[in-house]
Amino acid sequence: MTPQKLILRCYGRQIDSQKWYAVCLDFNLAVEASSLNEMREKMKEVIASYLDTVLDTEDVNSIPELLSRRAPISDWLFYYYVALMYHITHPPKNILFKASIPFHLAHNHC
Repeated sequence: MTPQKLILRCYGRQIDSQKWYAVCLDFNLAVEASSLNEMREKMKEVIASYLDTVLDTEDVNSIPELLSRRAPISDWLFYYYVALMYHITHPPKNILFKASIPFHLAHNHC
């Protein structure tokens, strides 16, 4: 497995003065929060919970499909638009961030 496969691509955007929204593109997961830090923490928790659930399934044949569940193209286009804009001018209400796959999951299946 390459190191790039251990990194999940995410973006967040500020919806209004008290609400942030984030999407994990690689697993098609979303969270809402009242601050940027809370949004990042919630996304980490949701990713870890999702992976725990997927790896704990009795239907092992479904695991590859569940680990390659991608967000819709519209989310990917928004992600790359923000990436482009970030290089031109740092948009204050949109962010890109990456989350790593939590390695503590490995001990569950050894």
